[in-house]
Amino acid sequence: MSIPDFEKYNQLVLDLFEKEKFEELACLYLEWGKRLLALGKLDEGCFFLTQGYVLALEHGMEEAVEIYEILKNHERED
Repeated sequence: MSIPDFEKYNQLVLDLFEKEKFEELACLYLEWGKRLLALGKLDEGCFFLTQGYVLALEHGMEEAVEIYEILKNHERED
């Protein structure tokens, strides 16, 4: 498992925001966060998970529960 190539995906993130595809963006952040945590990059992983969590909550996504549990397990959420 490797670190996501964030420069490569920068345009994808911008496009998703522009097209208001926030659910897709939340899932992308969830994927990146989990990949970074698997690499032992706690702060970076939790950063992306937090971004995904906010979007998931705003859009009533069921992924919010999964993200919450991950953040809670890493003491980033109550």
